[in-house]
Parts: sequence; C-alpha cells; structure tokens
Amino acid sequence: MWICSLLTAALAQGGSPPAPNILVVLLDDVGRDKVQAYGDSAVAPPTPNLDALAARGVLFRNAWSYHACSPTRAALLTGRHADRTGIGSVIRSGDGVYSPLALSETTLPEALPGYTSVALGKWHLRDLGDPDTHPIDSGFDAVSGYLGSNDYLSWSWNLNGTLIQRAGYFPTELASQAVETLRRVPEPYFVYYCPKMAHSPYHVPPQSLHSQGHPGTISGQHAAMSESIDTVVGRLLEFVDLDETYVFVMGDNGSPGEAVLPPFQLNQAKGSVYEGGVRVPLIVAGPGVSRGTECAELVHVTDLFATVRELSGLGPPSQGAEDSVSFADQLTNPLQRGDRETLFVHKFPFPGLPGPDVRALRTRRWKLIHRTGSQRFELYDLASDPFELADLLVTQPGPGTTGIKDRLLAMMPTFP
Repeated sequence: MWICSLLTAALAQGGSPPAPNILVVLLDDVGRDKVQAYGDSAVAPPTPNLDALAARGVLFRNAWSYHACSPTRAALLTGRHADRTGIGSVIRSGDGVYSPLALSETTLPEALPGYTSVALGKWHLRDLGDPDTHPIDSGFDAVSGYLGSNDYLSWSWNLNGTLIQRAGYFPTELASQAVETLRRVPEPYFVYYCPKMAHSPYHVPPQSLHSQGHPGTISGQHAAMSESIDTVVGRLLEFVDLDETYVFVMGDNGSPGEAVLPPFQLNQAKGSVYEGGVRVPLIVAGPGVSRGTECAELVHVTDLFATVRELSGLGPPSQGAEDSVSFADQLTNPLQRGDRETLFVHKFPFPGLPGPDVRALRTRRWKLIHRTGSQRFELYDLASDPFELADLLVTQPGPGTTGIKDRLLAMMPTFP
C-alpha cells in the first residue's frame, strides 16, 4: 500500500519520545447548522458521531475560521493570519495570479519533530505550476489526496506526488486510506484529514451513509452529505484511542448560502465574514480533556498550531505562528478564561484581481465589520443578536454606538 515504505523508514528510526497522537479533521462546508450538538437549527441532519465526540470532549461555542477553504487551511497550518500568508481568498488555478502557500512558511508538521505527519484528502494550497509534491515540500512526510477536478466519482489521486486516475466514491475511498494510516502509521503521529464533504458538487451519497432518502433540493442533498461525512468520521474514530490521541474536528467555514439552514441566512453564510461564514464547529476530545462540556472562550483557527505544540509537550512555537494562542488550558477547564480577547479575519483578493476587501473583529460581546473599499461599517451585539439581524449603527445611531465602533476599529491588528 501507499504508506508501507514510509512506515518502514520511520520504524527503522526508532527512539521517538513518547507523546500523544494528533488527529485534525477539517470538515468542508459543514457549518454549525449541520451539527446537531450545537442546537442552532431545529432541522439539522443527524450527526450522532460528532455528537458522541462532543460527549467525550469539549464543544467550543465561539470558534472562528476564515470565510473559505484556502485561507482557513493556510491559517491552520501556519498559525498566521491571511495578511501574513497572503492567502485571503480561494486559490484558483488559471486566474493568472500565482498564490500558493509559500514553502518558506513554517508549517505545523515542521513544528512537530519526532512526529510522523500525513496529509489526507483536500489540500487547496497549491497553485498552477507547483509540483504534485507540494504538501510534502510543505513539511508532511506523506500525502494521499487529490489534485485538480474532483466530482466525487472520478479524480486524480495524489500518492506522495504520483498521480493515479481513480474512480469510485471519493469520501469512502479516502476514509479507507485514513483508516489504514491510523492503524499502521508510527506513533506519535500528526494526521491532517481533510475530506471534501460537504462541498459541491451537490449529490445524494450512497444510502448506507445517511438517512435523508433521495432529496432533490440542494439543501436536502447538502444535509445528506453532512450526515454522510458524520458517518465516515465515525468509522474513522473507531480506530482512535482517545486515551492516547487528541482529536480536533473543525469546520473550514460555514455552510454555503444555497444550503444553509435557518436561523442562518443565505447572504451571511460561507464566503462572508458574518457569523454564518466564520463561526464554525470545533470539538476536541482526547487524554485529559473535560468530558461532555462546552467552552464559550474565543478560539481562532490559527490557535490550533500553538495548542497542538503545547499538547505534544514541545512548548510554545519556536518560530512563526505569530497569531496562534494556545487554548490547551480550556480543554481541561472549559470555564477558565482564555488568553484571547479578540477574533479577527480579513477577506481580500489576490494582488491584481478584483474582489471585496472586508475585515471583521469581535470581542466577547461586540463585532465590527469594516468594508474597506466603501469605508462602510456594521456593528453587532452578539450577546443579544448572535445571528446579526440588527446593525446597531443603523438601528441605534449616535455617540454610544459610534464610540464602540471606533474602539473596535482601533483594535484591528496591523501587520508589518
């Protein structure tokens, strides 16, 4: 199998210090509305495996990713904001702009000496002209995923830089690779598992994976896809010992607008910096993690870097990861106040391309959205208005809300 040579080489090295395993599962286009444990939507599809994982660990209520897949992946793997990596939008091959994750970035697998690191599934940090080994060049020991077009039934499989045309149902094929990896990879391991589900193209998955019947609507198909990835993740977790392995399950952004469930809104979903676009599921379980609890502290996708470093016993990041704040303490005591006081995202186009430039910052209560082109601002009180229905600068204009806006604007980070 694809990983055998890697296993042989790694086992021959020996002498790795004992450390916990790390499994990061990055869901694709699965928002909080599609995870029953969050209780955001009364019509969410069944997600018994994610719910069971939450019952074994901590469910985070205020976790932010970026608005789309490439910026989130870059932030997770580097612990750095998009303003530093330069990836503030989706990387699209053929758009005339070369914009991959730079190989000069220090990535999480590079920051975990002694770990065997494997990337599985969607990468989306490579651009036209980059070699098929881009994930390995970025620090992983092995990769099994896809490149280019993927319609779920036909794809170009990337096995450590060798492309093989494959047919079959991609999520279950990838799950089989993930199970093999977890069963055989030398410990300690860092496995970065990125299933494409529930990203378009929308379809009805095999009936064995869900209970949604044969929906004909996009919303119904997305619900079936979301339930199906829950089933697939459940199969994977059967091979994970939570007494030895930390499992992080996070969304890369909110659900897409055409499939989002109420009370989220079409124009405040994936692709936006509203809560429906960036406030995502985050569930963590593992050794010593508080069971069946919730945490309201602020967490950013960049924070996985410092948290994993701390849990691995390696201490704070030694280079890079300037925007990463560990939330390891909240895993054992979810009620303990965290070190993060604000969350920030910035959506911007690559140089030379058109597109919106929008920043957002929130505290524990307030949120400011700044549309830099038009210099338009929106202000929300998330304590009383978590779904951003009332812009206070419109509904309550005056010195009070203007003062809050100015204070939050001054808190926006700056970058060298």
